[in-house]
Amino acid sequence: MRQVAQNLRSGEIAIAEVPAPALRGPGVLVATSYSVLSPGTERAAVELGKATLLGKALRRPDQVRKVLDTFRREGLASTLRKVRDRLDVDRPLGYSSAGVVLESRDAPFAPGDRVACAGTDSATHAEINFIPRNLCAGVPDGVALDQAAFAALGAIALHALRLGEPALGEDVAVIGLGMVGLILAQALRAAGCRVTGFDLRADRLAAASRVGVDHISVASPEALGESSIRGGLFDRVFLCAASRSSEPVEFAVSAARDRARIVIVGDVRTDFPRNACYEKELSIVYARSYGPGRYDPAYEEQGHDYPRAYVPWTAQRNIEAFLNLIARRQMELAPLITHRLPIMEAARAYEIVSSSEPSLGVVIEYPAAQPANQKTIELRSRPPRQPGTLGLSWIGAGSYAVISLLPHLVADHRLRLLQVANTRGLSAKRVADQFAFAACSSDPSVIFADPDCDAVFITTRHSLHARLVEAALDAGKSVYVEKPLCVTLEELDALESAWKRHPLPVVVGFNRRWAPATLAVRKFLAGDARDPLRIRYTVRAGVLPADHWLSDPVEGGRIVGEACHFVDWCMALVAAPLDRLFASLRGAAPNHSLQATLDFSGGSQASIAYDSSPAHSLPKEHIEVSSGNRIAIIEDFRSVTFHSAKGRKRCYFHGKGQQEMLASAIGGFLAGRAPQPFADAVASTRATLKLLESASSGLTVFFDA
Repeated sequence: MRQVAQNLRSGEIAIAEVPAPALRGPGVLVATSYSVLSPGTERAAVELGKATLLGKALRRPDQVRKVLDTFRREGLASTLRKVRDRLDVDRPLGYSSAGVVLESRDAPFAPGDRVACAGTDSATHAEINFIPRNLCAGVPDGVALDQAAFAALGAIALHALRLGEPALGEDVAVIGLGMVGLILAQALRAAGCRVTGFDLRADRLAAASRVGVDHISVASPEALGESSIRGGLFDRVFLCAASRSSEPVEFAVSAARDRARIVIVGDVRTDFPRNACYEKELSIVYARSYGPGRYDPAYEEQGHDYPRAYVPWTAQRNIEAFLNLIARRQMELAPLITHRLPIMEAARAYEIVSSSEPSLGVVIEYPAAQPANQKTIELRSRPPRQPGTLGLSWIGAGSYAVISLLPHLVADHRLRLLQVANTRGLSAKRVADQFAFAACSSDPSVIFADPDCDAVFITTRHSLHARLVEAALDAGKSVYVEKPLCVTLEELDALESAWKRHPLPVVVGFNRRWAPATLAVRKFLAGDARDPLRIRYTVRAGVLPADHWLSDPVEGGRIVGEACHFVDWCMALVAAPLDRLFASLRGAAPNHSLQATLDFSGGSQASIAYDSSPAHSLPKEHIEVSSGNRIAIIEDFRSVTFHSAKGRKRCYFHGKGQQEMLASAIGGFLAGRAPQPFADAVASTRATLKLLESASSGLTVFFDA
């Protein structure tokens, strides 16, 4: 299928041929009939993409801080590589569309239903999209799909209206008459308000007149004295303009009555004059997207709705209300559509909204999609099977795989790179092209059914690991799976059963046990092999953003997803059965901090301190290991200081073991045996999951001998 995408490095917009998406949760697959460009939001995205690296940095200082943190921890070369890889991606564009349902899962829609859709990464400019169940709504009879395609913009406008709390008969100003402003103005009229629209452009003022806005005026201080404006001031002011100037905000404050409410809808510079706001005792509210539920993974990805009695107007219900306004003829959109272009001319559509050419509603049209959509695309000739080679396919196309794993494999001539599968076809194609895989797909089952595939690498989100590993084993494939192996004890038991049915090589991505620094410490301590080990492993993990996907409980959380590394490292170094463990947690999810003690047979002991508080000037991982009269201190696996009776010595190392781990995995797969026993990965995974059990119960967990 065809999809519109922008390269983040160059800013170029192109039409990509990518695999059609698959159902990946509660929602629907929709054959897009129409999608809409949001002039303000998408113009800003395009301008950011076309900016220089310095320009991007100036517009995203939050990302600059992350880059500086990475530089302090990992050095210049690693930081530059990560920045390049982050920029050299194709980003899907668009977030408002309408079309016809092709497939449905756990959603109140059937194939053939007409739906309006919203959401970045969901309602994109693509022939087929996966839409989560709470980001789409049925289109009423009599509402044309080209008007329903404005669903996201309509929901933005209605959410802003509700935050403004306008009352019947109030005087209301809408500053900025782009598409959102014009939709909002009509909704305010339907709510019984007297609406005045302000803009600087004559074509937009004319459009406001066509859809019946009560009064229109050029946005200037003089306009507030016009006789058509009652008293010259407003009870509610909705700021829908997009500007880097502070003038729209200053005008909004001037237009507001005493104790009025100003609602910020557009991307404007908000330097509010304090004295003027203080004297009028103004209320200022920022409107966030489509309504409650937006940016909540439980609502968007898992399909959990909010109770209507407590949250009457969610994002989905705002979409429904917008469609009902159109059905009742209280919202006119046809006069606002200024351009219609086929998807193959999408680049031209972006030129229109980015130029001075007058435009409002820019609609992209799509041909009717075929129900049997193509979920696999052949990109190049498949390497022939030869003795001593391994047919390898990849599931998951995230940044870790691209930055830290795949670069170590592409030069290995023993590998036949077959397919990349990812739920988002654009990402699958990008990774397949970047690393010269023969094909890309949105359906992992294609990989499992491929007789030419010998090994599957799995780097998806954590909640999918267990299911995919079990499917790969049942299909007779060797497996590499990124940590964690699974996220529940029930999944772990199921995987043990699957491996007993099919005892094939399985490698879990616990790379630190393979790190050069680890091997050096193991060799250093070998002289006191009979003495128990004492390990103090300190991790300064830093704060995880609340909206990060790892904060979703379905994904197992930070302890299962990251602390498993440190548990496995301690168990690998001690190389003795675990007798018991005790753990405690403090803080709130997702930023739990962990204190854990692991006691091993033979007397060795490890303590793990996982701290989620920020500590930018300190190493992320600091490990002290002692045995007899020998002590080794590791900092971020980049340096090790060895202390013994002979004195002190400091050595430097490179990498956290990914390259060495992958080389061992490939060698093991070719030989038909795993470089590490599957039982080791099971044991460290079970220990990690038991940490949570101990922390919740406050009791020590004992392990059978």
